[in-house]
Amino acid sequence: MTMSTYDRFNTTSSLFRTTVQALVLSVCVSVSGCAMFGDRTTGLSAWKPPWSKKSVTDDPTIDNVRGPMQRVLQAAMWKKEQESNFIEPGVGAAEYKKAQEIFKAQNYKEAEKEFKKIVKKYKNDPIREDAQFMIAECQFARKRYSWAQDSYDQLLIDFPSTRHLDLTTKRLFTIARYWLQDPSMISGSDVQQVSLEKPGAETPELPDDGKKRSTRWALLPNLLDRSRPVFDTENRALEALKSIWLHDPTGPLADDALMLTASHYLQKGRYMDADRTFSLLREEYPKSPHLKDAFMLGTHVKLMSYQGPRYDSTVLDDAGNLKETTLRMFPNADKQRLKQELNKIEHAKAKREWETVQYWMRRSKPKSAAVYCNLLIEHYPTSPFANQARELLAELGRDNTNHLWANYAVPAKKTAEEPEPSRFSLPGLPGFGSSEPKPVPAPTKAPESKAPPTKGGLEPPARLKLDGFGEPIRKIPSEGEPAPARIQL
Repeated sequence: MTMSTYDRFNTTSSLFRTTVQALVLSVCVSVSGCAMFGDRTTGLSAWKPPWSKKSVTDDPTIDNVRGPMQRVLQAAMWKKEQESNFIEPGVGAAEYKKAQEIFKAQNYKEAEKEFKKIVKKYKNDPIREDAQFMIAECQFARKRYSWAQDSYDQLLIDFPSTRHLDLTTKRLFTIARYWLQDPSMISGSDVQQVSLEKPGAETPELPDDGKKRSTRWALLPNLLDRSRPVFDTENRALEALKSIWLHDPTGPLADDALMLTASHYLQKGRYMDADRTFSLLREEYPKSPHLKDAFMLGTHVKLMSYQGPRYDSTVLDDAGNLKETTLRMFPNADKQRLKQELNKIEHAKAKREWETVQYWMRRSKPKSAAVYCNLLIEHYPTSPFANQARELLAELGRDNTNHLWANYAVPAKKTAEEPEPSRFSLPGLPGFGSSEPKPVPAPTKAPESKAPPTKGGLEPPARLKLDGFGEPIRKIPSEGEPAPARIQL
């Protein structure tokens, strides 16, 4: 069976494409001056993609960790030993002094090679700590920041309480700021209020600091700038900041590193990562100058991560608690704005309850809907959704609301034809149970009997007559006197 002309053409084209791809890959390797996926300590870390090797900060330990005062004393004792003349020089001191002179002559590449020889030769001696630090310093001076970051991290892993810790964290902070293109920390007054009516529809704009920054893609290789890693510059910068607060949590740059990390997450729209970082800053650094911004921005990112009434409401509760704490802790905060945002949060919570009511109505479960109507009215009585819940309870009727612990239904409207019946009325007792008592009628006098008329005129009615009536009043009779006159009918 012979191969057709079409098949030969396809085979030739695929071979040609494979050859071209191999040539392009070899040119990239030759331009960078290193081999793909080599040892990170030999200057090949820039070629490492972010997923190829686990970060050195992923498994932190507290072995050989010393406090700040202990580190200061250790550095002072080491400096005193170096300056003293009666102590014998340490192991490798001559080689270290030679490499240091090369470093002072600004021949950083040759000095780096000499320090690497010392690290390799004296693995179990104290001189290795200083040599490892000087390797990173040489790479930092040459602006090979990706290599310097790996060397500093290796120093922190091998010597967690190194006497060079303060300078190491400063170098890592400088590298991170350079890779993030000199970012600015965001303050609580810079962000706008979050709209909870349509979560996720609008993103509040952040203030522009006027600095021009180029867009960098994580998977697009960097083949020209040797001061940056080949892949994923931004995440390497965040890794450097993490190394600062992880290895030196009591240092002067720990809270700054956290604040810079959280600000970067906020600017990139990674609100859940920003929320975790702000929470860590509030919990671990209560005396930080960034504490107020951590509270203000913490509520902002929580509300920005809220996805609507059909999703989890934990962020609403947490944001409300944070705002109330902010009002108590910071009297100088913008109280009017915080109270407005608290009202918005309460409105969003009420809307969530109303969505639950509508859900049960769609499922044809009116009794369940009545329960949530009651809960909505009890928790949020002044919200507009509470009035809708009352009207719905009235529409559901007694059959669907007789199981409730309280019925908040709106009463039916009264008409003119149907007067309101009196409550607790008893027969025979006029006005009992009515809102206003009825007036009691005045008693009437009995009619007087009249004599029949005569010709000469009307005669006066018969009256009672007393004997001796009309005579002057006598004194009270004494003993022996006759009894007084009696009534005669």
